[in-house]
Amino acid sequence: HRVAEQNKLDVKQVEKLVADHTTGRTLGFMGEPRVNVLELNTALKALTQS
Repeated sequence: HRVAEQNKLDVKQVEKLVADHTTGRTLGFMGEPRVNVLELNTALKALTQS
């Protein structure tokens, strides 16, 4: 919510970006889902500039 507020975006837009840049578990059951923060930040910057 804070990221959306700081960038004057809708919360749903930010949630979709996070979901788009999240990878699943290794082999489907090991570990935790991970967010590629570099790609997420790049996409967020591109969205706020357009």
